[in-house]
Amino acid sequence: MRKVKNRKAVRRVADKTRKAAKSRNLIAVLAIALTALLFTSVFTIGGSIVEKQQEATMRQVGGSAHGGFKYLTQEEYDIVKKDKKLKEISYRIVVGEAVNDSLKKLRTEIGYYEDLDAKFSFCYPEEGRMPEAEDEIVTSDLVLKAMGIPCEVGQKVPVEFTVNDRKYEMTFTLSGFFKGDTISMSQIMLVSKKLADKVAPTPVVSAMENGIDASDYAGRIMADFNFSSSFDLTGKMEDLVKRCGFPEEAVAEGTNWAYLGMDLNIEDMLPIAALLLVILVSGYLIIYNIFYINVFHDIRHYGLLKTIGTTGKQLRKIVRRQAYMLCLYGIPLGLLLGGVTGKWILPIVMRNLVFSSTADTKVSLEFWIFAASALFSLLTVYISCIRPCRIASSVSPVEALRYTEGQDRIWSREKGKKTKKVNPWTMAAANMRRNKKKVVIVTTSLSLGLVLLNSVYGLVNGFDMDKFIASSTVSDLSVRDAGLDNPAVYDKPLEGVTGEFLDALSEQKGVEDVCNIYMNLINSPNFTEEERDAFYEKILDNPKARPYLEEYFGGEDFWKAVENKSFDNIDGKIFGVGRLAYEKMELTEGELDWEKFKTGKYVITSIFGYLGSGEDQMNYYEVGDKVTIRLDDGTSREYEVMAVGKLPYSCELQSYSVFEYNFVLPDREYLDLYGDRLPMRTLFNVEKDREKDVEKWLADYCENINSDLDFTSKSTVAAEFEADKNMYAIVGGLLALILAFIGILNFINTMVTSVLSRKQEFAMMEAVGMTGKQLRQMLGCEGVMYALLTGAASLILGGILDMTAVQSIGNSLFFYSWHFTVMPILACIPVLVVIVLVVPALCYKSMCRTSVTERMRKAE
Repeated sequence: MRKVKNRKAVRRVADKTRKAAKSRNLIAVLAIALTALLFTSVFTIGGSIVEKQQEATMRQVGGSAHGGFKYLTQEEYDIVKKDKKLKEISYRIVVGEAVNDSLKKLRTEIGYYEDLDAKFSFCYPEEGRMPEAEDEIVTSDLVLKAMGIPCEVGQKVPVEFTVNDRKYEMTFTLSGFFKGDTISMSQIMLVSKKLADKVAPTPVVSAMENGIDASDYAGRIMADFNFSSSFDLTGKMEDLVKRCGFPEEAVAEGTNWAYLGMDLNIEDMLPIAALLLVILVSGYLIIYNIFYINVFHDIRHYGLLKTIGTTGKQLRKIVRRQAYMLCLYGIPLGLLLGGVTGKWILPIVMRNLVFSSTADTKVSLEFWIFAASALFSLLTVYISCIRPCRIASSVSPVEALRYTEGQDRIWSREKGKKTKKVNPWTMAAANMRRNKKKVVIVTTSLSLGLVLLNSVYGLVNGFDMDKFIASSTVSDLSVRDAGLDNPAVYDKPLEGVTGEFLDALSEQKGVEDVCNIYMNLINSPNFTEEERDAFYEKILDNPKARPYLEEYFGGEDFWKAVENKSFDNIDGKIFGVGRLAYEKMELTEGELDWEKFKTGKYVITSIFGYLGSGEDQMNYYEVGDKVTIRLDDGTSREYEVMAVGKLPYSCELQSYSVFEYNFVLPDREYLDLYGDRLPMRTLFNVEKDREKDVEKWLADYCENINSDLDFTSKSTVAAEFEADKNMYAIVGGLLALILAFIGILNFINTMVTSVLSRKQEFAMMEAVGMTGKQLRQMLGCEGVMYALLTGAASLILGGILDMTAVQSIGNSLFFYSWHFTVMPILACIPVLVVIVLVVPALCYKSMCRTSVTERMRKAE
C-alpha cells in the first residue's frame, strides 16, 4: 500500500477544528491549568518539605556528606582519597573541646577543617574567612552569643580547651563566623592547621588495630566523602571498606542518617499516592467530559471527514492534537499558579513541623517539580482522551450525519405502556436519561469537592483544644531548662530550675498551686537475687514481651544474657511530684488519694514498655505489692504500690526508654530519699486577673535574667493549636475549593454544550407551542436534578468517609475527638442549587439571541 504524506493535512484539520470552538477551549484550558496547579502545588510543597527535613537532619548530624571514616591516620586517609569511585573527599582533624564556663550548656568541639569539609559540615564562614594563623578562629553566632562576644570579625575570643586531658588557654582573633544550628549535637570552633599540628599531631598508630578511647581521639583524621549518588549508601560503604582493605569489624564508619531516611516505606507513600490519585481522578473527570462532549458536538464533522477517506487512526490524531495543543496553554499556566500557591502555603505548613526552627520557608522550585507536574498533567489528559478518541475513530458517516445529543439510543413506545403526563420535570428526567454516563461524570465531579470539604471540616472540627493543651502543659505556666525538651540535647538538664527562680516566683502575687517535678534516671535496678528472678519470670521470660524486646535488642547475645540472667540494661526513672502533677496522672489500675500518697509510704509504678492497654498490658507490679527502691549508695526504702499509671507527657522527660521501669513518689519523700535537689520542671497556676502580668514577668525573667530557662503557657499552646488547625483548614480547604471549582466548570461545560447541541430540538419545541418559560423550567429542573444527585452522592460518600478515613486519620492525632458530621454538604447544597439554576438560565438567554427560524435552519 502506498504511503500518503498527510501529516500536515491532519495537523491543519485539527488546528482549525480547535480554533472554531474558542469558548469550549477556554473551559478545557482552565481544566488542564487547574489540574496542573494541583499537581504543582503538591510537588512544590511536598518536595520542599522533604528537602528541608533532609537538610534539618543533616544539620543535626553535623554534615551533608554521604558518609565518612573516623579516627584515621594520614596513611589510611591517603588510601581512601585514591579511591576512584568517590566523587569528592575532604577531611577534618579532631583537636579538643572548649571548656569555658560560659559554654557549659553549649557543647563546643574544636577542630581543623579543610574548606570543602567546612562546607560539608555547615560551618564555612558566612562573614570573614577560614583561619590561617595559629591564633585565628571561626565559630558560630550561638557560641559568640553564649560568650558575650559581638559577631564582628577581629573580635578577641578567649578560649579554654582540653586536648587529651591537657588544658590550654588561648586568646584567638575571630577571622569569621557562621549561623549556628540549635538542633546540632554540638557547636564548632574552627582553628588553623598550624595550631592543630602543634597541640594535636596526627598519630601514626592505626585505631583499627588498637582499641582507642576518648583520650586518643585528638589529632585523628575524620574523612568525609560523597559518592556519585545517594542510592544504596550502605552497600557502597561496605564495598569501599573492602576496596580500601580495612578490617570490616574494626573500621569506624558512618552513613549519613539524612540519606538513609529517604528510603520511604509503603505506609509513608500511601497518603501521597492517595492525594495524587484524587487530583488525577478530578482532572480526568472534567477533561474526559470536555473531550467526550466535544467529540459528540463535532461528530458530524468527523463523519464528513470519514466520507472523504479519513481513517480512524487519523481521526484519533486529530482529537489528540487538539488536546495536546490546549496543554501548551493550560499546563504552563497551571505550573505558574501552582508555584505561586506552593510558595504561599509552604510557610503555613512549615510553621507546624518539628524541624521548622532549623529550616527556612524558601520554596524549592527545582526543574524536577515542574517536569513531574507537567508529566502527570499530560498523563491525565492522555488518559482522558482515550475514550473520546475511540468514539471519533469508530463513528459511521451515516450515523454521524443523523446524530443529535441522546440519539445514541433509539426510543420507542413500548406496547401497552400508558402515556405519562408531560411536565418540565418529566422532560428533564427524560433528557438526563439520554446520556447517563455524562450525568454520572458531572455528578461525581461536583461531589468530589463537597466530599473533600466535608472531610476537611470533619477533621478540623474534631481538633480538641483541651487535649492539645493537656499534652503540653497541665498548668497555666510551666518552667524548665531550655535544653530539657530540645531533641538535639543528649545530656538532659534534670535539675534546670534554679533556686533563684523559685525564690523570685514565691514573691509574685497571684501565683498558686506551685508544683515541682524532680527526676532521677535508673540505668540498672539494684535487684536482689529474689527480685531479679521475679522480674525475669514476669517480664523477660514472658512470651508477650518477646516480639517487643527483639525489636530493640534482637540477636543471640541478648537472649543468651536473658537465659544466663546476666542482662541488666533495664532503664527507667524515679519521679518526685507535687499535688498538681499527681492529680493529673493517667492510671490504668488503682485510685488516686493525695492525703494517703503524701505520707511517703506509697508509690505509683508503670506498665512495661509500649505494648498498650487491655490484654497486652504487662504491669511490673500490682496494686498492693511491696516494692523496694535501692539507690547506688546502698540506701533502700520499701513502699506499697498505690496505683499503676504514668505522668502526663508535659510532666515527663519527653524522652522514652525501652523498659520504662518508672516510679513516682511524693516530692517531699523524693527529697528525703535523694537529698536536696533542684526541680526538672516547675508548674504553677495563676489567678485569672493576674495571668497577663505574671506571664509578662516570666517572659522577661527567661529572656533577660536567666536565658537558660524557658517556659510554656496555656496561651502560647492555644496559639500553637490554632496554627495547627489553620494549617489543615487552609491546605485542605484550598484543595476542596479547587476541586469544587473543577466540578462547577464541568457542570457549566455540560450545560452549555447540551443547550448548544439541542438548539434545533428546542426550536422545534417552541415551534409546536412550547413557551420560553417552559423551556427555562425544563433546563432549571435538569440543573436541580444534578444538584439533588450530587447532594445525595455527597451525603452518602461523605458520611462513609467521615466514619472511616477521617476518623482513622483523626485518631492518629493525640488531640482529636471524632464527631460525625455532614454539615458542610448540607450548607453547600443551597449554593449548588443557585448555581445549577443560574447556569441553564444564562445558557438559554444566550441561545435566544437567535430566532427560532434561524435555529431550525442550522444543522446543529
